[in-house]
Amino acid sequence: MEVKFLGVRGSTATPGSEFSDFGGNTSCTEVIHNKFQVILDAGTGFKDVKIRKDVPVLILFSHFHFDHIQGLPFCRDLLSPDRPIYFSSALVSKEELKGILGSCFSPHYFPIELVENLTHIQYLEFDEAAKIIKSNCEVNSINLRHPGGASGYKFETNNGTFCYLLDHEYDDDSAPEIIHSTKNSDFVIWDGMFTSEELSMRKGWGHSSISQGSEFLDNTNAKKMGISHHSPYRDDKDMMVLEKGITNKNLFLAREGQIIKI
Repeated sequence: MEVKFLGVRGSTATPGSEFSDFGGNTSCTEVIHNKFQVILDAGTGFKDVKIRKDVPVLILFSHFHFDHIQGLPFCRDLLSPDRPIYFSSALVSKEELKGILGSCFSPHYFPIELVENLTHIQYLEFDEAAKIIKSNCEVNSINLRHPGGASGYKFETNNGTFCYLLDHEYDDDSAPEIIHSTKNSDFVIWDGMFTSEELSMRKGWGHSSISQGSEFLDNTNAKKMGISHHSPYRDDKDMMVLEKGITNKNLFLAREGQIIKI
């Protein structure tokens, strides 16, 4: 199993040369396996997804803030109706999921009724979606603390465990459950949108910090952590300053195109 970062920016995309090193696309992550393809969220990085035709393809949404769905209509492969593609979210039912996406991508917000035109998309309850890849991977949801709600995901194969924990406000109340859910993972993607100083002024915004990620990594005994959902106000120079300050050798700031093998 491999994990590929296709979008690592939070809130809004950041085009421009000053963001080219780390990348400016919003949240999208691909889980690569020889028996399935899973895409986590459909931010602007979703535009660059290559939909496979040889394995089941599952798109899982953590939640529906625009930075996690705004790339959905722009992946060319998604518009090819030659085989079913599965959509699901642990946050809502399949009917709610279809309704949310239908509302977001229809006039007045989008030129066409996207959901009605993508007739090859099959909407599944999360437990149904998990069965699509169950013979090769166990996938479970993790409740995250975020305005409007959000779901993290845990993938377990014979080769290791990967946890996706974007858009989560980590605190003492949520710590025990989320630590238990991710204990001894091989790789964790963590929401590090804020620094510790910024976080003190943004309580209730639904995000965490890099230093909290480092503490979490130690508490869970996880092997490796990638910090993602970078602030749109932090260009490459700012990111490199933060990168130089990281002392935990098992923690890194994610870049677009980066692939982690598990």
